[in-house]
Amino acid sequence: MSARSIVAAGLMLFLFVAVVFLACSVAGCERPTHVRIQGAGTPVFILSGSGRLETLAVYTEQGLQKSNNPFDDSFAVWEIKPIVGDLHGTPVEDLESISYGVVPPGYVQVKPSSGSPVSLTEGQKYFYEVITTGAPWAEGYFEIRNSRAQPTTGPGVCFGRKDGKWIRVPCP
Repeated sequence: MSARSIVAAGLMLFLFVAVVFLACSVAGCERPTHVRIQGAGTPVFILSGSGRLETLAVYTEQGLQKSNNPFDDSFAVWEIKPIVGDLHGTPVEDLESISYGVVPPGYVQVKPSSGSPVSLTEGQKYFYEVITTGAPWAEGYFEIRNSRAQPTTGPGVCFGRKDGKWIRVPCP
């Protein structure tokens, strides 16, 4: 290979990388949703990523274990959704954070249908799900320990399909 062709190949590679970088900068490459848990007694969900918030839901660990399918929100103790529909949520980075029980502007509380959500109990595990459009969503566990919201781990609940019905399967 001649020196001229090596330089040409290097220039083409540089231009390709520059175009990809520019496209990501202009279009805003997808970044997964990330949640940090903070707060004294009441959890605060610190959000980042490139998606738009479709749903934030909190479940008791026991309620999650009773669910019949991966879309069963009947055991949610608190759930919010955008007023104008799932596809029109606010970018999570614009929301920055959401405190448990405090509905941000542009959202409506779905669970409970009225009133304040249940108070969270010291030592009990809770599961949260932050569903976003335009980026992978986030989920995890937290508990109230020493009057502070702390991230923790949980057993997880996984589902598969068999004969057209949802069934529980071992989590990977």
